[in-house]
Amino acid sequence: MKKHFYTGVAFAAIMVPASAFAQSTGSLEVNDEIVVTAKTDAMGIDGVLLPDAPKPRAVLTQELIGKQGAGQSILNTINQVPGVNFTNSDAYGSSGGNLRIRGFDGNRISLTFDGFPLNDTGNYAIFSNQQLDPELIYSVNVNLGTTDVDSPTASAAGGTVNYLTRTPGKDLGGIAAFSMGEDKYYRGFLMLDTGELTSSGTRAFVAASRTVNDKFKGPGRISKKQFNAGIYQPFGEKGDFIYIKGHYNENRNNFYRNPSIADLRTLTGRPNMVEAGGFSEAQQNAIYAFDNLSTCNKTLPGAGIQNDNGGTGFSGTGANAPAINGSTSNNVLNTASCTNYYGLRINPSNTGNIRLNSRYTLADGLKLTMDAAYQYVLANGGGTSTMSETSAIVRGSSLVAGKDLNGDNDTLDTLRFYTPNTTNTRRLTVMASLIWDLNDDHRFRVAYTYDRGRHRQTGQWGYLDGAGNPENVFGGLKARPVLAADGVGLRQRDRLSIALLNQLSGEYRGQFLDDKLTVTVGLRMPFFKRNLNQYCYTQAYSGSATLSSGTPLCTSQPVAGLRIIAPTAAVPTTGVAAYYAPFASQYKYSPILPSAGFTFKVADDLSVFGSYSKGFSSPRTDNLYRAPLVTVAPETTNTFDLGVRYTTSRIQAQASYWNTKYKNRIVTSFDQLAGISVDRNVGAVKGQGVDVGIAVRPFSWFTFQGNASYNDSKLQENIPLTSAVSIPTAGKRVTETPVWQAGYRAQVEYGPVSLGLQVKYVGSRFATDLNDIKSAHYTLADLDARVDLDQMGLGKSWVQFNVYNLFDKFWLGNLSTTIAGTNNNGLVLVPGLAAGASIPGGANPSFAVGAPRTISVTLHVGF
Repeated sequence: MKKHFYTGVAFAAIMVPASAFAQSTGSLEVNDEIVVTAKTDAMGIDGVLLPDAPKPRAVLTQELIGKQGAGQSILNTINQVPGVNFTNSDAYGSSGGNLRIRGFDGNRISLTFDGFPLNDTGNYAIFSNQQLDPELIYSVNVNLGTTDVDSPTASAAGGTVNYLTRTPGKDLGGIAAFSMGEDKYYRGFLMLDTGELTSSGTRAFVAASRTVNDKFKGPGRISKKQFNAGIYQPFGEKGDFIYIKGHYNENRNNFYRNPSIADLRTLTGRPNMVEAGGFSEAQQNAIYAFDNLSTCNKTLPGAGIQNDNGGTGFSGTGANAPAINGSTSNNVLNTASCTNYYGLRINPSNTGNIRLNSRYTLADGLKLTMDAAYQYVLANGGGTSTMSETSAIVRGSSLVAGKDLNGDNDTLDTLRFYTPNTTNTRRLTVMASLIWDLNDDHRFRVAYTYDRGRHRQTGQWGYLDGAGNPENVFGGLKARPVLAADGVGLRQRDRLSIALLNQLSGEYRGQFLDDKLTVTVGLRMPFFKRNLNQYCYTQAYSGSATLSSGTPLCTSQPVAGLRIIAPTAAVPTTGVAAYYAPFASQYKYSPILPSAGFTFKVADDLSVFGSYSKGFSSPRTDNLYRAPLVTVAPETTNTFDLGVRYTTSRIQAQASYWNTKYKNRIVTSFDQLAGISVDRNVGAVKGQGVDVGIAVRPFSWFTFQGNASYNDSKLQENIPLTSAVSIPTAGKRVTETPVWQAGYRAQVEYGPVSLGLQVKYVGSRFATDLNDIKSAHYTLADLDARVDLDQMGLGKSWVQFNVYNLFDKFWLGNLSTTIAGTNNNGLVLVPGLAAGASIPGGANPSFAVGAPRTISVTLHVGF
């Protein structure tokens, strides 16, 4: 293919002579509308690039990434891309957040790291606080609404985000940076480039970082450490290479307690509130004060976590525990008193991977790319439960009346334990592309992807120490397990799934009409298989709900007292709660996913583009475990884009209209306290909208970037609730999706000083499918100011100040949505539903409080 040099490029050469806005090495190689050679003042507008591609895309480079706060999540950086909304859980990026693109949630967006998928293999969730240190990110690509033809994903119905690791420098050098800020924020980062170690150009880098800070509200600490390394070997004269990288990230976080709409009504004294917003200063302070408990007392009547009669552990057998056989005088327990103790509301994670990217020239016009990665994840979301020493679960299959779990020689106590749902994933991904240039105008590619994720989900109970903290953050998996009387470990989840993807894809790209017209045609054929092994009983019926809650019951007790049904049986609609028996099952999906697109250059700087793509998202493990051996339809989309793009050295502008038709959309809300997710199928969804972005440099010292998005996404069907009642959701807007978004960034440079201000407006978002409760609109502004130290003889060094939420606005970020809301009396607002009736999906949405104004400073020294 011809390689065209266009202005508007804002980053230097990377590992291959191709555009850095695709996913795998194969996509990097085949998408060469732009060849990046070197950075000049005429190329790019402060780290923003709009590739001349058939699909609406945007690329942000280190020039912009580096202006954000030190250690900030890369997903927060892309918040300035039209159609993207990321709600950060704190000011520093280490507490997670929620990503949406064109109304698609993060579970439907493929997040890739050097082309490799990072979405959870079970529920496809994105964990924004576990991403690569921003100093090491070369560029990030946002693909709005569609995927590349070789995307290694089973869930990307709503677009992709891919970021690339920098290549080691050719010269010996590195970076040392130290940051500090409010909330006792401290971060250190160190990177070393070895330079070229051999005559063949071998070079490597190593890097490490450490970050700690207090939560901005409530008790607790956030801690993160990360290690990265890579070795790069070029060979030949045609850009071939092998690049091997390693990554390890460890988070130890206390998370925030998010108020529900009922909590907000109580805290603010507004019993009829349906829009969460417009709070007075006093009301804001009351909401900020709402969080987890700072202590958990064990011996005070009515406030204790449990009775161990003087022992040193909450649920241990401390040496000082006297034997008070038969005594109940100190066994007073308020089971709700420590449910929200901050030491049990934690989010520990250990994640790591080894990645290989490579490119080989086989002959003139024939290239092969090979990528491979192995990933490891161990993580949970904390949690706590109480258990009576005489419960059926504790007795198990034994014939005893109970088991003494706290060493006081009786079985009269109700005890509290640490009960996290821990996930351990081991994942192997291999991608290969064979690229053939028939001539300068026609290129063909065939690709293969293999992705296997072993997803082990357990919930081994663990003991608490004398302060009510877990002996180990991974519970009984890594510390003393809690054993029933028959020796079986107490657990609340126990299942194994294998997610296997074999994917074939092909793509043709041709240029016509003297290179004015570029046409692409692609076909993606994923063969997805998921093997499920459920080792516990699965609740199939609860109250008036006819949708399985999926709550597991893991026990070795005789099942005579339980209502057990076969996985193939119909869910009973009357009587006590029923449970599916343990089962093994397999699901297969093999859709045919075509795509096509074009770009037409009306003039040298002006082009029009359009694309069509069929998307697919296979059901998540949670969906499948709730309906064993029952057909669960996958989600599918058909997306059309049509737009215009104008790029020069001073102006980059893009406007696009999109239309997406969605079938069988399933919405999942996670109940943080219960530790489970609840699904609801909202059926067909139609969405359409307009995304507009512009970046201009009218003067060498001033740049401006602006964006705006309009989103009209609505449900097309009513949601069946019972045989007689449906929720009138047809025509209602999709939850968490603002109709309007807008933002801008303005930057001024004067000598060694640069000053940037970026602003983001997010319209109101509904928190229920019925659209009866919503979160108010908000506008956030961030400020960055940098002083280069070149004049002091410190080249590549600077001091940078960052202010998050400059005007100290109170705002609500992440939403945990439900089907409908409730009024002040706790009654569900569903026409025709009996008062007090429960509904699957719940009726009390919760709201995460956004971080207030937060100031930090960074000293960055390059050497």
